[in-house]
Amino acid sequence: MKEYTGTAYIGVVGGDLEYGQCRDSIQNIIRLPGDSVPRFVRATKGYEARQMHISAFMETQHDFILLLDHDMLFAVDTLRRLRGHKLPYVSGAYMRRTHEPVSPVWFAKNRAGLWPMQPAFDIPEGISEVGASGWGCVLIHRDVVKAVQELLKGEPEVIEDDMDIWPYDLDAIMGAIHGLQELVADKPAMRTLRPALEAHTATLSREIRLLRGQKKPVGSDIRFPFFARVAGFPLHLDPAVRPAHVLNYPLTPDDYEGIPEEVRESVRKTTMKHLKAARRDWRQRVQELEAA
Repeated sequence: MKEYTGTAYIGVVGGDLEYGQCRDSIQNIIRLPGDSVPRFVRATKGYEARQMHISAFMETQHDFILLLDHDMLFAVDTLRRLRGHKLPYVSGAYMRRTHEPVSPVWFAKNRAGLWPMQPAFDIPEGISEVGASGWGCVLIHRDVVKAVQELLKGEPEVIEDDMDIWPYDLDAIMGAIHGLQELVADKPAMRTLRPALEAHTATLSREIRLLRGQKKPVGSDIRFPFFARVAGFPLHLDPAVRPAHVLNYPLTPDDYEGIPEEVRESVRKTTMKHLKAARRDWRQRVQELEAA
């Protein structure tokens, strides 16, 4: 199996409110010769700042991009641990920025094509494959970004999207539509008409493919790992890398593990109830579209 090594571009994302202790922890992350200094970008919309970082990263010679959120506390060995796995795509383990309830930010490994993804309820003992995770502490190799770019066909890597259909080649679609319009206007003989119709419909069928079939938006932290997995790059989680999300105090996976089991079970049951209902709605919508 290929081992992924090299230097890292470090991109930090946040809003106007900044915690001094968080910034200090980011500045104190141990770097190797060749790694960039942390680059801070403030933005109203986090996905725009992350896209700026990825675009800037791809213009450099760095092998990895380490994306961090600026409202979190990081251990000094964060980058060393993540990079030490020599994997193309690995995340730290941290909690959502809420305490009602305290819950992991990552999602369970999902069967390909099954929507919505299932939130995770347990913290694994060792490095494990997951379905998706947040952007707050993740190391991504440029091979992953390049592979995702090919699938996205010109769409940005980091956007909020409904993912109703697969990314498409707009030029190819418009060419097929114009070709059909010409056939209507010119009314060619059948020996010309049939091959042209077959070619244009084949183009439209290839480019307009059902994905989720729903208009509800999908977070960029789910969308990117979905396409990364399609490209053949699984996302791994290292539970030993535990950044703390700062609320009124640093929230860590230890807080989640300290919640009584009956409370966690109640959250699990409620979440699974909503997940089953959402998957039922998704299946029904896909069936309706396929039957149309």
